[in-house]
Amino acid sequence: MLQNPYLKLLRISNVFTVPPDIIVGFLAVSINFSSSIGYSISDLVILIFSSIFLYLGGMVSNDLFDIKIDRLERPTRPLPSGKIKKTNALLITILMFSLGLILAAFVNQVSLGISLLLIVGIISYNYRIKNGFFRPYLMAAIRSLNVIYGASFLFDVSMTSPLENGDYLISNTGYTSILLLALASCAVYFHIFVLTSLSKSETTREFFKVKNMLNIQKIQITYLIFLLISLSLAIILTPFKLDFLIFIMLFLFLINLLFNRASKMDSSQGEEMIKFMVKNMLILLIILDSAFIAGEAGLFAGSIIALLTVPCMILGGWISMT
Repeated sequence: MLQNPYLKLLRISNVFTVPPDIIVGFLAVSINFSSSIGYSISDLVILIFSSIFLYLGGMVSNDLFDIKIDRLERPTRPLPSGKIKKTNALLITILMFSLGLILAAFVNQVSLGISLLLIVGIISYNYRIKNGFFRPYLMAAIRSLNVIYGASFLFDVSMTSPLENGDYLISNTGYTSILLLALASCAVYFHIFVLTSLSKSETTREFFKVKNMLNIQKIQITYLIFLLISLSLAIILTPFKLDFLIFIMLFLFLINLLFNRASKMDSSQGEEMIKFMVKNMLILLIILDSAFIAGEAGLFAGSIIALLTVPCMILGGWISMT
């Protein structure tokens, strides 16, 4: 089953990295937990599935635009190998994007607008921008916008009208929640920026173009400086500071372990090193999101979300994540 070409085309292992982004955004503006928060859980579920469908549409459209290059670099991929027809891939892309939009429309107009913006960004990236200077900037912006997407339900919340049982849906819409949402988005942005910058040199052709410019230690230092600034500010705003700190220490330990191992790999293993970095940084995005979730909702919530790394790693061993 795991060898099914459609699972490879969709990169199904990557799907587990999507829900945490949405949950981070959702919780950032829902810090005040009361029984009435349950009224927005349906919006959270809808936004998660909408984001997943948009992500899957992006994965398939990426392979559609890359089919000529993949015939040279990755001939075993489902499209260049002929295991899946281009027409079928196009239909899947349209279906995934359509489902994402339809689900967003059930939340509110802001969610629908953000989903449209995500699709435009994804298609623009896959069609042309991923081969240019703005590659990491746009991909990082798309993924950080996904965090904001999780908070889009807020624009449909009435702070003055009672709900059916007489309760009010209480949402933290003050400066604290907005700043926390912004900092979480920035942290995701920096992480994806570095990941995408590295993934540029993942193929043999691209690696030989940039191999002399790669310096893992410099990348590591720059990455950690930007990330620590965001995290240091975020811990001030999170209600569960100790829980947030525990996860951040875990994340920093793992990310440094990853960079240090990559820096010790032989120079002849450059291409494998890049693939190793990209795959594991994608998995570690779940841990980064889990840190914010732990800070927003407690250690247990963060730990549950962190468990998504398990199916991601298991499936990632069978199905390519890049």
